[in-house]
Amino acid sequence: MLLYLSKKLAGAFGVLLVLSALIFFAGRGLVPGNLATAIAGAKASPETIAAITHDLGLDKPIYQQYLDWLTAAFRGDLGTSPISSQANVDVIAQQTPISLELSLMGLLIAVVIGIPVGVMAASRAGSGTDWGIRVPLLVVFAFPAFVSGSAALYLGTQYLTNLYSASYIPFSEDPMANLQTMLLPALAVGVPTAPLVTQMTRSSMIEVLSQPFIATARTNGIAEWRITYVYALRAALPPVLTLIGFIFGLLVGGLFIVEEIFSLPGLGRGVLSSISSRDFSQVTAQALVMAGAFILGNLLVDLALPFVDRRILRK
Repeated sequence: MLLYLSKKLAGAFGVLLVLSALIFFAGRGLVPGNLATAIAGAKASPETIAAITHDLGLDKPIYQQYLDWLTAAFRGDLGTSPISSQANVDVIAQQTPISLELSLMGLLIAVVIGIPVGVMAASRAGSGTDWGIRVPLLVVFAFPAFVSGSAALYLGTQYLTNLYSASYIPFSEDPMANLQTMLLPALAVGVPTAPLVTQMTRSSMIEVLSQPFIATARTNGIAEWRITYVYALRAALPPVLTLIGFIFGLLVGGLFIVEEIFSLPGLGRGVLSSISSRDFSQVTAQALVMAGAFILGNLLVDLALPFVDRRILRK
């Protein structure tokens, strides 16, 4: 177990290091031409541009800029926005909990819907019930995020005014008011995501239900519900958990549309704002956090898988 844990942690760190380099150079390429000129304006004097260039460290070789930034990032310093003069860590500390909460709530909704429905579809594979379950979910999945988000917002503002509040309130201040703000956005995220979980659960369950140990369990007279929901589901969980970790990583920083529709000051909306203002420093820090969340989601799943299937440790 210790060797498995070490390999996964080393792999996650290596991936994050590579992504940090890609993110840094992509962030520097966000603003074409001279970054100092873009910040100071085209009419700024050469002395002003030179001072900004020096203050931002842009007069150093690009590899030295990256090493300085990476060293500071290890210390928890993600720089200061040259546009707003705010510390990037402070901005991210405000945005990330909102996106994290929305991602977890949306993922919980997708799992609560997707796994039971996927098991039901697999146990009746090829039947009318199977198609009756899958087709509506695939239709829901086909709708773009702005459609589901706009539909949820319309329901909240027109018919669920007592259950929905447009003003974001942190969970620590008022849990019920926070739930009023986050429930509809979470549904707009979770319901369209549920078909992915359903399809993966169904495919994995169908494969497991055809295994010899399932036939042996039926021969021994074990109840069908126990075979399906205990033995088969546990064996079918590893690929489902892997997908859930992947989805979580995508959601944390990929909720641009939903956060914009519901005016939630989360990480996705913050990235859009940073890009529109060409704030290379802030968008680099935000992208690094998004990459870290993606890696963390998959790492947590990798660490949980041995508790579901002990054979993974022998690979």
